[in-house]
Amino acid sequence: MKKNAVFIWQDRVLKKIYPDTIHCLTMDRNYTNIFVSEKDYVMVRCSLDNALKVLPEDEFIKIHRSHAVPISYIEEVGRDYVLISGKPIPLSRQYYKALMKKLPIIGRQSSLAKD
Repeated sequence: MKKNAVFIWQDRVLKKIYPDTIHCLTMDRNYTNIFVSEKDYVMVRCSLDNALKVLPEDEFIKIHRSHAVPISYIEEVGRDYVLISGKPIPLSRQYYKALMKKLPIIGRQSSLAKD
């Protein structure tokens, strides 16, 4: 059973989506694209920050001024990207530390701890 569904406005109706099906959120001007698969997305008229207020705070993290991702979908973290479903998504320096604090890391290197 899936938990904590959220509703989004699309085509003048409310549609239910589950947070654990969201792969990525991307802001495009006044809209946020909510990717529910690698290629399938729903466009919603709201800011990325407002969308993140509705989604579970412990499951999603903003990694760039126009991108947010679910922590559970992150496959790899580089200095300037995260990999989700094999695709790199930009990671800004200003969000890097917050991401590192949220991830459970084993064998953390000293260079990661200092940055």
